[in-house]
Amino acid sequence: MIKKRNGILDRTTIIKLICTIVVLANLTGCTKSVNTSSANNSKTMTHVVTDMKGRKVTIPKSVNKVLSLSNNTTVDIYTIAPDKLAGLSFELKDAAKKYIDEKYYKLPVVGTTSDKKIDYESILKIKPDLIVCSEEDQPYAADEIQKQLKIPVVMVSANLEDTEKVYTFLGECLGEQKRAKELSDYSKKALANVKAMVKKIPEDKKVNVYYAEGASWLQTDISGNIHTEVLDIAGAKNVADIAEAKIGSMATVSMEQVMSWNPDVILEGATAAKGKLYSSVSEDQNWTKINAVKNNKYYKIPALPFNLVDRPPSAVRVLGVQWLSNMLYPGYVEIDMSKEFKDFYKLFYNYTLTDEDLKELLNHATS
Repeated sequence: MIKKRNGILDRTTIIKLICTIVVLANLTGCTKSVNTSSANNSKTMTHVVTDMKGRKVTIPKSVNKVLSLSNNTTVDIYTIAPDKLAGLSFELKDAAKKYIDEKYYKLPVVGTTSDKKIDYESILKIKPDLIVCSEEDQPYAADEIQKQLKIPVVMVSANLEDTEKVYTFLGECLGEQKRAKELSDYSKKALANVKAMVKKIPEDKKVNVYYAEGASWLQTDISGNIHTEVLDIAGAKNVADIAEAKIGSMATVSMEQVMSWNPDVILEGATAAKGKLYSSVSEDQNWTKINAVKNNKYYKIPALPFNLVDRPPSAVRVLGVQWLSNMLYPGYVEIDMSKEFKDFYKLFYNYTLTDEDLKELLNHATS
């Protein structure tokens, strides 16, 4: 009970009553503030992006673990935010350890199983915040993957000319806008520079090139295929004018066919590196009849840590276009490739390339 003196509340009681009212008011205010803040946070933890296939996807605003299902996106993400990669789509080459920290070799390799089905079980174990893929070779059904896993899936382009856009989009998804802009700006400038120089080459000066794949060099990709975009942009005339799918395909050809094409230059592709033909082709009576072999114009494509031309057809092809156009057209394309390699490796891989490294990378890759 409240004590009264002559019907009036005493001073002590009044003070206690006032304090009680103030405390209750503050508690009520704090409760409202916390509830409002929680509501706001729940609304701002995600945002909607439109991927490069036009799909609207709700993704976390903070992506710390990203999984790549396509080979080109594995490389592209590695160049932007390697520490956010939670899984790879292919095994890294042992020879690349000079350029890639060994910790990335411990990342799980996931994507498709041996029967070409999505490896859902392995993906769920990784628990990525975001999955990224493309239509490089394996046409992924992004909506279906997203539905099955309850994890957002975004698609990016595998086209070389979209490289700057790929970096911009991935930068937005990963919260790495500043880093992505550096890579995007370099890619845009480098491709524009090469195209401007190649445009001036007369048609009768274009070089006939055979893109050799397979252990016997008797597989290839046609012009316009996603795997030969470097040749197309660098101004090479791809001799393989045969019917072939544009994506995910290599055509098998005969020795007679290659001899009839009689290319001026032969490029040894990524899969051909598994064979031993390069070291013995000059002794093969069939290959020695071809102009490229006669004139010692057959080259291995630089491939460490990733191939400059293909497989995977990643953003690294931006350097490949410069290397190839400079090699094919020294009178028209003028690029200081020593400087360009060093700049590229520093920017994209955070690796300081030495002269000895460069010599190793370009072994059998220059005239």
